[in-house]
Amino acid sequence: MRFTAATAIVALGLGVVPAPASAEETTEVRPVRSVDLERYDGRWVQVAAIPQPFQAQCVRNDSADYTVLPEGQVKVVNSCTRADGVTTSLEGRARQADPASTAKLEVSFVRTADGWSFDEPGTYWVIGLDRDYRWAVVGAPDRRSGFVLARTPVPSRKDVRGMAQALVRNGYDLCDFRITAQDGGAPDSAPLCEGQP
Repeated sequence: MRFTAATAIVALGLGVVPAPASAEETTEVRPVRSVDLERYDGRWVQVAAIPQPFQAQCVRNDSADYTVLPEGQVKVVNSCTRADGVTTSLEGRARQADPASTAKLEVSFVRTADGWSFDEPGTYWVIGLDRDYRWAVVGAPDRRSGFVLARTPVPSRKDVRGMAQALVRNGYDLCDFRITAQDGGAPDSAPLCEGQP
């Protein structure tokens, strides 16, 4: 079952139902035109995501810190809180996958004591991005991964609307996503479309 941007906003508990997205759903995942990596730099809080194996131990507070490196790569540090209350992290590197697009990246992670790793570079396409870099939506052509990111655990209604529209416009099924529990944000993890018709 597919859900609209309006459904996503209600599912995130913000209680605002805007007009449905005007863009038609595509059969193709499309990255944004460009990403200014200097502006993308900094901390991003995960608002929702399609659960990934490397996050299985995470119960809340998933976030990513990006640092642009002199050689053009981006240092990525993903962190989260486990059920035992311990914060764990994983460091990796992102690089442009396509010289013509700063929105198409590949991310590789190193193995850690916690067992987090990617054996192969993961596809990281920025498919939605706020003009002020308050939120970003990341996906992949096969739609097996998807991340909704914001600079704060409680994005504005307008920002949530933009995030949801980016997912719908790129053909994602919102029921594949789970809201991420965050201190100061969503209290519990739940399906993004839970309780919707």
